[in-house]
Amino acid sequence: MAPPLLRRVALVLLVALAPLALDGCVSIGVSRADLQAPPEPSAPPAGAVTVAIYEKPADREAERHVDFPVLSELLRQEKGETLVARSMATSWTVKDLPPGRYRLRITKRIDDSGNVVALDNPGDKIFEVAAGERTVVTVVLKKVPVVWIVVAVLTLVAIVILVIIGIDRGSLPKPPPLPPLPPVAIVIPLGPDGGEGRTAAPQPAAVDVFPAPGSIVAARRVAVTFLLSMPLVTGGIEDGAVLAVGTSSGDIRGRTSYVPDEQLLTFTPFSDFAPGEEITVTLDLSKLHGESGRTGSGRFSTTFKVAP
Repeated sequence: MAPPLLRRVALVLLVALAPLALDGCVSIGVSRADLQAPPEPSAPPAGAVTVAIYEKPADREAERHVDFPVLSELLRQEKGETLVARSMATSWTVKDLPPGRYRLRITKRIDDSGNVVALDNPGDKIFEVAAGERTVVTVVLKKVPVVWIVVAVLTLVAIVILVIIGIDRGSLPKPPPLPPLPPVAIVIPLGPDGGEGRTAAPQPAAVDVFPAPGSIVAARRVAVTFLLSMPLVTGGIEDGAVLAVGTSSGDIRGRTSYVPDEQLLTFTPFSDFAPGEEITVTLDLSKLHGESGRTGSGRFSTTFKVAP
């Protein structure tokens, strides 16, 4: 094979591999849109934040959010940081926010077995919220193996060298100037149709749960996680706070634990579920003691099915 043909073949292969090597980068986007006028003219001007999380750029274009819970929190930065909302949803909105600077943090997810695990690409974004505007923060999560980063760098270097050689020998036309590369960063998105974020309540309440009601789980033993509206005091979970029952297993025993950083209460069963059965897990909020000194009220349940 003649040397010029070898160069052409190498150039074609490298150009084809370059997009694959760079496909794992995390992207970030913040956009704004006008809000509707407040119902009462006397109401103070406020803004809103919408967060949506996707796995790949193609999922973002298709408005297809990640299919696992992601733990995120919104904080207001004014004389320190104040927690505004916390969610496990992959698309949520907070309304009636005072204008100012805010910070969105996204660090962990819940896997198929109900375990809380760290994200490979944690997000931490500071942005401004303006009165009368909705700020939409969009995060695209993408795992980038180190080998692909190395391949990307080597591929780009090789392409540049081959292009220079081709231009010097007159076998390639001079390319136009390359446009500047967009900044690469972690994006934390909020869907416009997501559920609303919740602020701290005067008594403990559950605002979300995994597995979600009506869902189907593949794992035979899944930890059930409740997101609480406020922190609990040390030892703030009484015995019998969680009741789990299976249509085949009957009463399900397990261990109840609390993760204060994320305000998560987790029930981990001691034994596997039976294939095809329905599991109902109920949290008795009256057995939870919040940092406000009050207990919760009522119950919060989820019923899900185990895959046959």
